[in-house]
Amino acid sequence: MQPAAVLLVFALTLFLTFSASGAGESGASIQLGYTNAQGAKIAAFLAKDQGLFEKHGLDVRLQRVSPGRLGVPKLLAGEIQFLLGNSGPVVEAVGIERAPLAIIASLGTERFAIFTKPEISRVEDLKGKSFGVSTPGASQDRIAARALKKLGLTPDKDIRIVATGFNISVDRLRSLAREEVDAVVAAPDDLPQLDATQAARVKKLIELSDIGIYVSGADIAVVRSTIQAQRDTVRRLLRALDESLRLAKTRSDLVAAAYKKHLEVNDAQALEKVKEYYAGNPPERAVPDKKAIASNIEELMEKYPDFKPREVSAYIDESLN
Repeated sequence: MQPAAVLLVFALTLFLTFSASGAGESGASIQLGYTNAQGAKIAAFLAKDQGLFEKHGLDVRLQRVSPGRLGVPKLLAGEIQFLLGNSGPVVEAVGIERAPLAIIASLGTERFAIFTKPEISRVEDLKGKSFGVSTPGASQDRIAARALKKLGLTPDKDIRIVATGFNISVDRLRSLAREEVDAVVAAPDDLPQLDATQAARVKKLIELSDIGIYVSGADIAVVRSTIQAQRDTVRRLLRALDESLRLAKTRSDLVAAAYKKHLEVNDAQALEKVKEYYAGNPPERAVPDKKAIASNIEELMEKYPDFKPREVSAYIDESLN
């Protein structure tokens, strides 16, 4: 074969090799498990709707994980590669069981608050009342117990704990509006999903951040070996989410559209509230929320008296940020 022909074949081989490599990379498929689409988690759905994952060469398949307590087992079993949800169970798995997991991002802190009937105006008024949680031992049950103790109330002594069976906080708000319980923990950004009659029957009493409880319900966790084996894929996922957070700040109309599509919120006033909230709430970048993780560690210290806490750095991976 002539030298020119050899050079042409070599060049063609290189072209085909890099083309095939690029196609494989751009088609990287990952399973992202999520507990629900509420609150700050909507940024992941915005990224999906607006083609941001595809822009960064990813085929992200969103998979609902319900109840949320199945998230960590599914992550460890390899049924999903990433988990979007409350960081509490992940921190517990790492801290107590030494599970090889890491939190790599947060899409925003959930502004959880205690909501009550309108006639309850002070913490002291909760004595003798009923407090609705999801199920015993669930994250919302634990968060409620911590909040009540910080407020000087002993669960099942000063206030009756009622397992509503509702894992989604807006459903607990609706239970409160129906007067099935006297108080619940929920997020203020759940309010747009209530109709006008329901909204008039609930009242925000106190935000949990005001009593030192920070909840990041939109953390992304991954098995550490996935970071090592698919480092570029994980980095591209974070870049897509960064772009989605920036988009959420400037295009709240797209956030409202995502809420309408994935949460079936159709009320015009409710969607306006969503737009106002997301115009200023999302973080600048999808990085771990250290304050929320520290709050989770504090919970473990209360739950397990012999627990010896490690630094926040033991629960996260910032090497990709």
